[in-house]
Amino acid sequence: MARFERSSRGRIWTRAALACAAAAMAARGASAQVADPGYGLDELTIAPPNAFLGGFEVLANGNWALYDGTSVVELSSVDGSFVQSLFTPQGFTFGAFLTRSPDGATLYFGDSSANQIWAIDLATQQATPVLSVNFPFDLAFDPQGRGFVTWSAGFGQGSHVSLCDFANGTLDDVVDSPEASGPLAFDADGDLWTALPDFSSFPPKPGATELIEVAKGDLDAAVGATSYDALLAPVHAQLDGAYGIALDDAGDVVVSDSNYGTLIEIDAQTGAQRQLAWAGVRVGFLFVRYVDGAHGVFEPWQPADGGELLAIRSDFFSFNSLDRVHAARPGLSLSTGPVVPPGPFDLDVTGATPNGLGLLFLSDGLAGSELQLRNRTWPAPLFFDLDFVNVQLLPIALDVDGGYHETLDNPGLGGVTIAAQLLTAGALTGPWYGTSDALAVTLQ
Repeated sequence: MARFERSSRGRIWTRAALACAAAAMAARGASAQVADPGYGLDELTIAPPNAFLGGFEVLANGNWALYDGTSVVELSSVDGSFVQSLFTPQGFTFGAFLTRSPDGATLYFGDSSANQIWAIDLATQQATPVLSVNFPFDLAFDPQGRGFVTWSAGFGQGSHVSLCDFANGTLDDVVDSPEASGPLAFDADGDLWTALPDFSSFPPKPGATELIEVAKGDLDAAVGATSYDALLAPVHAQLDGAYGIALDDAGDVVVSDSNYGTLIEIDAQTGAQRQLAWAGVRVGFLFVRYVDGAHGVFEPWQPADGGELLAIRSDFFSFNSLDRVHAARPGLSLSTGPVVPPGPFDLDVTGATPNGLGLLFLSDGLAGSELQLRNRTWPAPLFFDLDFVNVQLLPIALDVDGGYHETLDNPGLGGVTIAAQLLTAGALTGPWYGTSDALAVTLQ
């Protein structure tokens, strides 16, 4: 079979093939998305079912920009509702990407039908073509504010990453690859993260896509007359596919896969992989962005507002959704609610560490403010809301689903008030992942 380039005609071919496959099997339906243990997932429908989406970005005001197959539109980050149209290209346009400028004033749109990059002034909503480039695939800015685009000359001709001069409309080739174009992202040190997808067959072979890191020094040295060979870059992971890429607040790399429908997090230091979510049978994750949180970090069993991944999910035929992937604390509940009358009642733990250990903290009451503790066993803090006076600690063995159930008995304690909170862990020695919300309990 001929090798199909993913940038951007490779992307066109891939999505068209998936669309045909989805149409043929539509009667069987698509499976729902599933977040892995320690994470939660919320879904919003953001485009018509048959729209071929061509870019997604988070704007400086917190709202989202989406190319919905017809126009670049601004959507509310609260519920995905339409806010305004930002740009409508003439005729059918196959969008490749949407990328915000570092100052937030400009939105760049990759038009792979016309081999053009447009700059949309978000204040005036005026769009200007700024670069001509063959089959643009993705655009990213480094910490210095320099823009880099990945593109391809055509089928079987490899791909390139080029430094963009938007003012003069020129490109400087800095990275060359014999493989198809991959998504782009920069870390805080200015290193470029990208992927070398394999499209020698469809779907691509599992494990045939390489996640690589091009050091800032190598990138800088390639500016000018020379270029860097992508095959010299260190390989951090072998993946099943790579459609989008983002880095979270810990510097971990998250890659979306349209072929096998996964969101994979890769530890940039160790290469260890964790699946964050699965899109479902015959469903893919496309564009992905990370948004910083205000409470904790983006790690399993942390508070939900510790950051979130925004991932476009589609079967290329019957739906287009935005999935918001976030951490999810374990659940701790009583069958009676917070007021327990005399007699039997049920204690339930849900969504904790599968086959792990739960440490149930009991104290005299809630603290006046949340306590954040440094965690030496896991790169995430531990949050407690208990008053640490007269604390009792009860270990419980969690089942395969991270759950626990026990029927207890209240002998009648006349209104004693206590507080309870669960710590979920892999073992007593760690890792200690996170805590549940605290419960204030009155035992009548």
